[in-house]
Amino acid sequence: MKKPTSSDHSLSLSNIRFPLFWQMLLAMTLVLCLSTGALWGYLQLNFSHLMQKQTDTFANTITQQAANSAAEMLMADDYMALSAMLENLVRTSDNILSISVQDDANNTVALALGAVLEPLKQPLGPILGPILKLPLIQENQIASISSSSDYQANILFHEVKAGSIQLSLDNSAISESLKKTLRALGIILIGIVLLAIGSSILIAKKLTQSLKQLQTTTQQVAKGNLYPSLPNVKNNEVGDLVKSFEHMLQGLRDKESIENKFSSFISKDIAKDILSDLKQDKKPLKSVTGSVLFVDIVGFTQLSENQSPAKIADILNQYYSLLHQVSKIYWGSVDNYIGDGAMLTFGVHVDDAKHTINAICAAQLFIRLSKALNQQRIENDLPALGFRLGLHCGDMLAGAIGDKERMQFTISGDSVNVAARLCDLASPNKLMISESVYNHPACHSLLVTESIESFSIKGKVQPINCANVIGLAPRFNRLLIQQENELKVMQEYV
Repeated sequence: MKKPTSSDHSLSLSNIRFPLFWQMLLAMTLVLCLSTGALWGYLQLNFSHLMQKQTDTFANTITQQAANSAAEMLMADDYMALSAMLENLVRTSDNILSISVQDDANNTVALALGAVLEPLKQPLGPILGPILKLPLIQENQIASISSSSDYQANILFHEVKAGSIQLSLDNSAISESLKKTLRALGIILIGIVLLAIGSSILIAKKLTQSLKQLQTTTQQVAKGNLYPSLPNVKNNEVGDLVKSFEHMLQGLRDKESIENKFSSFISKDIAKDILSDLKQDKKPLKSVTGSVLFVDIVGFTQLSENQSPAKIADILNQYYSLLHQVSKIYWGSVDNYIGDGAMLTFGVHVDDAKHTINAICAAQLFIRLSKALNQQRIENDLPALGFRLGLHCGDMLAGAIGDKERMQFTISGDSVNVAARLCDLASPNKLMISESVYNHPACHSLLVTESIESFSIKGKVQPINCANVIGLAPRFNRLLIQQENELKVMQEYV
């Protein structure tokens, strides 16, 4: 069994979908958390340093002032005055745990205790610890002592050391004040972070919502909707993207308009084929296999003599419209209108293995519709029209012919010529098919025809075997009747 490699693992990770909304939110949250954490650490360090510096300044100032004031009293052995001075200092600040004066032999000669240590009422050493009776001290007193700081200043008399003064300062109040300040600052920073995250969510949601709407619009365009609703964004990069997308849509609409206009002059399949590669000057001829159906109006020359050009145009437009409709139903196309005739192809532009039977069905449907058309003309005191139809199948060439400045997309070959000759031989309102069509696998056991006859046609040495189609298999006839009725209804509303 093959072991998964690192490249396979990275490939599997690259296939994991990670929405843009969560990418933006994660990135913004990480940046906010890192920056806030760095700011918190910086402020905490600076505040602690600043508070400690202020405390040290305060303590050293008190200690030095007390040392200056105690020099004469110490030299005069006025211990009562020293004690009174120390008591006054203790009362001026709740943060002083104790203050004591030592002589030059390092003996404590005066001592004043703060409110925390007042219950002890016993002499303490220079640093309080050596003679402190811990069992007599309460828990809050121990906490105060543990968070205390000691300061010392020499007592000088005429620049001679006469002793020293010891100050023990309670840092608990300062520490508590620092904690409260940092706690308030932390709450503010957390609020800022939450507000920033909320703003990030709104911004990311707004941005991704526009992108999702644009994605939905792209899917609609892919399905053929060239008039979708676009996001209403104009003042950022997404708005620029929407504007570019709108320009692209307009280009697609213009192309569709050109294609529709182009398709009204030539077959839609041909138009698509030409417009699929506009860089190609000329579509090369290609060999195809399909069926060619020619349709012609019987007695058109005489009809033209008795009718005005406008009425002739109306007649042609009416029956050309029927030809176009029936060709679309059976996957064919009207390749060319030739005077009073038309040439239809099946399986030429779009592969169709059943091009022969589809062409026959289209021809039979047209004959049925032309009879209904003649009924209307007779009711309106107009002459009935007769049509000849000829169908042949085989190989032919399809593509553009002519000069590069004037080209025409058409089909050519012997099969096209035979179909045209069969149309000339056909009886009015009947379809004549060649033996090639009759024997085609798609038509097997589906046709009812007259007996096959041989006809000599112009340009062919050998005679052509052909027959007139009488009808189709019952299931096809039912389908033709249904389609005939649908087209009649459609014609009434056109």
